[in-house]
Amino acid sequence: MRKIIKLTILALCIMILPGTMIYAASNQSEVSLYFNNVVQKQAAVISERDILLPVEQLSKNLFALIALDETSKTVRIYKPNVNMVLLDNNGEIFGKVKSPSRFAFSTLLQVDHLKTEISDIKLTITDPADKTETIDNQQIKKSEENFWFKTNEFTYSFNTKGTYTIQVFFKDVNSKTWYPVSEIDVFGI
Repeated sequence: MRKIIKLTILALCIMILPGTMIYAASNQSEVSLYFNNVVQKQAAVISERDILLPVEQLSKNLFALIALDETSKTVRIYKPNVNMVLLDNNGEIFGKVKSPSRFAFSTLLQVDHLKTEISDIKLTITDPADKTETIDNQQIKKSEENFWFKTNEFTYSFNTKGTYTIQVFFKDVNSKTWYPVSEIDVFGI
Protein backbone atom coordinates (compact mmCIF):
# COMPACT_ATOMS: atom_id res chain seq x y z
CA MET A 1 0.00 0.00 0.00
CA ARG A 2 2.89 2.29 0.83
CA LYS A 3 4.35 1.82 -2.64
CA ILE A 4 1.00 2.70 -4.24
CA ILE A 5 0.83 5.94 -2.23
CA LYS A 6 4.41 6.76 -3.22
CA LEU A 7 3.65 6.04 -6.88
CA THR A 8 0.54 8.20 -6.73
CA ILE A 9 2.36 11.15 -5.18
CA LEU A 10 5.19 10.88 -7.67
CA ALA A 11 2.75 10.67 -10.57
CA LEU A 12 0.96 13.74 -9.29
CA CYS A 13 4.21 15.69 -9.07
CA ILE A 14 5.00 14.89 -12.69
CA MET A 15 1.57 16.06 -13.81
CA ILE A 16 1.76 19.30 -11.85
CA LEU A 17 5.25 20.53 -12.68
CA PRO A 18 5.48 21.65 -16.33
CA GLY A 19 9.28 21.39 -16.52
CA THR A 20 9.14 17.85 -15.24
CA MET A 21 6.55 16.97 -17.89
CA ILE A 22 9.04 17.67 -20.69
CA TYR A 23 11.70 15.58 -18.97
CA ALA A 24 9.22 12.82 -18.14
CA ALA A 25 8.00 12.52 -21.72
CA SER A 26 11.52 11.86 -22.92
CA ASN A 27 12.04 8.98 -20.43
CA GLN A 28 8.71 7.23 -20.89
CA SER A 29 8.79 3.42 -20.81
CA GLU A 30 6.35 0.55 -20.63
CA VAL A 31 6.28 -1.28 -17.30
CA SER A 32 4.44 -4.31 -16.00
CA LEU A 33 2.08 -3.28 -13.22
CA TYR A 34 0.72 -6.16 -11.16
CA PHE A 35 -2.59 -5.28 -9.56
CA ASN A 36 -4.12 -8.11 -7.51
CA ASN A 37 -1.69 -10.45 -9.29
CA VAL A 38 -2.96 -9.48 -12.74
CA VAL A 39 -0.34 -7.95 -15.02
CA GLN A 40 -1.14 -4.74 -16.89
CA LYS A 41 1.27 -3.07 -19.29
CA GLN A 42 1.36 0.64 -18.46
CA ALA A 43 3.15 3.68 -19.78
CA ALA A 44 5.39 5.02 -17.02
CA VAL A 45 8.37 7.22 -16.37
CA ILE A 46 11.40 5.67 -14.76
CA SER A 47 13.47 8.19 -12.85
CA GLU A 48 16.45 6.87 -10.87
CA ARG A 49 14.83 4.16 -8.70
CA ASP A 50 11.25 5.45 -8.92
CA ILE A 51 8.51 4.37 -11.33
CA LEU A 52 5.93 7.07 -12.02
CA LEU A 53 2.46 6.13 -13.30
CA PRO A 54 -0.42 8.27 -14.60
CA VAL A 55 -2.97 9.19 -11.94
CA GLU A 56 -5.89 8.24 -14.21
CA GLN A 57 -4.71 4.63 -14.38
CA LEU A 58 -4.29 4.45 -10.62
CA SER A 59 -7.84 5.73 -10.28
CA LYS A 60 -9.13 2.75 -12.27
CA ASN A 61 -6.99 0.25 -10.39
CA LEU A 62 -7.83 1.61 -6.94
CA PHE A 63 -11.56 2.21 -7.65
CA ALA A 64 -11.17 5.87 -6.68
CA LEU A 65 -12.41 9.22 -7.97
CA ILE A 66 -9.73 11.77 -8.94
CA ALA A 67 -10.13 15.54 -8.97
CA LEU A 68 -7.34 17.47 -10.73
CA ASP A 69 -7.14 21.24 -10.44
CA GLU A 70 -4.31 22.56 -12.60
CA THR A 71 -4.90 26.16 -11.51
CA SER A 72 -4.26 25.47 -7.83
CA LYS A 73 -1.96 22.50 -8.61
CA THR A 74 -4.10 20.23 -6.47
CA VAL A 75 -4.99 16.57 -6.81
CA ARG A 76 -7.68 14.99 -4.66
CA ILE A 77 -8.25 11.24 -4.48
CA TYR A 78 -11.58 10.00 -3.12
CA LYS A 79 -11.85 6.30 -2.26
CA PRO A 80 -15.41 5.46 -1.21
CA ASN A 81 -16.30 2.10 0.30
CA VAL A 82 -18.79 0.50 -2.11
CA ASN A 83 -20.22 -2.93 -1.23
CA MET A 84 -22.36 -4.78 -3.74
CA VAL A 85 -24.85 -7.64 -3.40
CA LEU A 86 -26.69 -9.33 -6.27
CA LEU A 87 -30.34 -10.26 -5.65
CA ASP A 88 -32.42 -12.62 -7.80
CA ASN A 89 -36.11 -11.90 -8.47
CA ASN A 90 -36.99 -13.64 -5.14
CA GLY A 91 -34.68 -11.35 -3.17
CA GLU A 92 -32.08 -14.10 -2.63
CA ILE A 93 -28.36 -13.35 -2.81
CA PHE A 94 -26.50 -15.14 -5.62
CA GLY A 95 -23.08 -15.32 -7.26
CA LYS A 96 -23.44 -18.23 -9.69
CA VAL A 97 -25.90 -18.86 -12.52
CA LYS A 98 -26.49 -21.81 -14.81
CA SER A 99 -25.42 -21.18 -18.38
CA PRO A 100 -27.13 -20.81 -20.72
CA SER A 101 -30.03 -19.11 -18.98
CA ARG A 102 -31.96 -15.88 -18.91
CA PHE A 103 -31.93 -14.43 -15.42
CA ALA A 104 -33.61 -11.41 -13.77
CA PHE A 105 -31.75 -9.68 -10.95
CA SER A 106 -31.12 -6.37 -9.19
CA THR A 107 -28.06 -5.01 -7.46
CA LEU A 108 -27.96 -3.54 -3.98
CA LEU A 109 -25.15 -1.09 -3.17
CA GLN A 110 -24.10 0.11 0.25
CA VAL A 111 -21.87 3.20 -0.02
CA ASP A 112 -19.99 4.95 2.75
CA HIS A 113 -17.08 7.39 3.05
CA LEU A 114 -18.00 9.18 -0.19
CA LYS A 115 -16.22 12.49 0.41
CA THR A 116 -17.12 14.15 -2.89
CA GLU A 117 -20.35 14.82 -4.78
CA ILE A 118 -21.60 12.53 -7.52
CA SER A 119 -24.44 13.13 -9.97
CA ASP A 120 -25.05 9.66 -11.44
CA ILE A 121 -24.57 5.94 -10.83
CA LYS A 122 -24.08 3.43 -13.64
CA LEU A 123 -23.73 -0.35 -13.51
CA THR A 124 -22.42 -2.49 -16.35
CA ILE A 125 -21.98 -6.20 -16.95
CA THR A 126 -19.15 -7.62 -19.06
CA ASP A 127 -19.43 -11.19 -20.38
CA PRO A 128 -16.55 -13.70 -20.80
CA ALA A 129 -16.12 -12.51 -24.43
CA ASP A 130 -15.50 -8.94 -23.13
CA LYS A 131 -18.84 -7.52 -24.40
CA THR A 132 -20.20 -4.85 -22.03
CA GLU A 133 -23.84 -3.89 -21.50
CA THR A 134 -25.35 -1.25 -19.19
CA ILE A 135 -27.49 -2.67 -16.40
CA ASP A 136 -28.73 0.62 -14.98
CA ASN A 137 -27.93 4.33 -15.18
CA GLN A 138 -29.61 6.74 -12.78
CA GLN A 139 -29.22 10.31 -11.61
CA ILE A 140 -28.66 10.84 -7.90
CA LYS A 141 -31.01 13.45 -6.53
CA LYS A 142 -28.96 14.15 -3.41
CA SER A 143 -25.34 13.08 -3.06
CA GLU A 144 -24.61 11.90 0.48
CA GLU A 145 -21.55 10.49 2.22
CA ASN A 146 -23.40 7.29 3.21
CA PHE A 147 -26.32 5.76 1.32
CA TRP A 148 -27.96 2.62 -0.05
CA PHE A 149 -28.89 2.21 -3.71
CA LYS A 150 -30.87 -0.53 -5.45
CA THR A 151 -30.91 -0.84 -9.23
CA ASN A 152 -33.99 -1.55 -11.26
CA GLU A 153 -34.52 -5.22 -12.06
CA PHE A 154 -32.50 -6.25 -15.10
CA THR A 155 -32.91 -9.40 -17.22
CA TYR A 156 -29.73 -10.76 -18.74
CA SER A 157 -28.82 -13.79 -20.84
CA PHE A 158 -25.88 -15.70 -19.39
CA ASN A 159 -25.13 -17.53 -22.64
CA THR A 160 -21.77 -19.12 -21.88
CA LYS A 161 -19.85 -20.52 -18.94
CA GLY A 162 -17.27 -18.19 -17.47
CA THR A 163 -16.83 -15.03 -15.46
CA TYR A 164 -19.25 -12.09 -15.83
CA THR A 165 -18.00 -8.86 -14.21
CA ILE A 166 -20.42 -6.28 -12.85
CA GLN A 167 -18.92 -2.82 -12.32
CA VAL A 168 -20.24 0.27 -10.54
CA PHE A 169 -19.33 3.73 -11.84
CA PHE A 170 -19.88 7.12 -10.18
CA LYS A 171 -20.00 10.35 -12.19
CA ASP A 172 -18.18 13.19 -10.46
CA VAL A 173 -20.23 16.42 -10.27
CA ASN A 174 -17.34 18.72 -11.16
CA SER A 175 -15.44 16.84 -13.86
CA LYS A 176 -18.47 15.00 -15.30
CA THR A 177 -16.17 11.95 -15.56
CA TRP A 178 -17.23 8.35 -14.87
CA TYR A 179 -15.01 6.52 -12.38
CA PRO A 180 -15.19 2.79 -11.59
CA VAL A 181 -15.67 2.37 -7.82
CA SER A 182 -16.48 -1.33 -7.34
CA GLU A 183 -16.84 -4.64 -9.12
CA ILE A 184 -18.09 -8.16 -8.44
CA ASP A 185 -17.95 -11.36 -10.47
CA VAL A 186 -20.83 -13.71 -11.32
CA PHE A 187 -19.85 -17.19 -12.40
CA GLY A 188 -21.67 -18.88 -15.25
CA ILE A 189 -21.54 -22.62 -14.58
